[in-house]
Amino acid sequence: MATANQTIENKKTGEKITWLETASDTEGKRLVYLFEVNPRGRWPWVHAHEKQMKTLEVSKGFVTVSHGKSASILTAGERIVIPKGVPHQWSNTSHDTPAVMTVTIEPALNTEVFLEQYYGLSNDNKTNENGEPGFFQIMIMINEYKIYTEGPPLLLQKLMGWAFGGLGRLLGYKKYYPQYR
Repeated sequence: MATANQTIENKKTGEKITWLETASDTEGKRLVYLFEVNPRGRWPWVHAHEKQMKTLEVSKGFVTVSHGKSASILTAGERIVIPKGVPHQWSNTSHDTPAVMTVTIEPALNTEVFLEQYYGLSNDNKTNENGEPGFFQIMIMINEYKIYTEGPPLLLQKLMGWAFGGLGRLLGYKKYYPQYR
């Protein structure tokens, strides 16, 4: 269970998250964490949060954020608010400077559990070289954690999550692995 000042790390990608405010700290209103990203680090896919707003505030380095049909380069002291449902992805395009940003997600929902699960899968080599889980793992997780990819309409993704997620469970994939919590 996430606690304030605890750090988790994705050893494959080098990302570090330090929880500043957890869902239990804020009665579910928000999740706030410090996110450290290595040079050339990025979130592996364009995604959207159906029911959450995300704020990114850079404190070191710079981060390129694609959001909707736009892109922004944020430097230290700058921030961006991404409304719920807007597809986005971030990257640290620097070749030699780490980026540090504070991420706020409102409401928190179960995003911290998703991140713990995601990092656990990556650390156990259950993702590809870019840190992306396989198709069936994603299909099991999308409806549980309400994080969807860019592309197919939301309703289709939910149906795919239900159908292929069910097949994934038969193949041994899970939406939650207790060892990563």
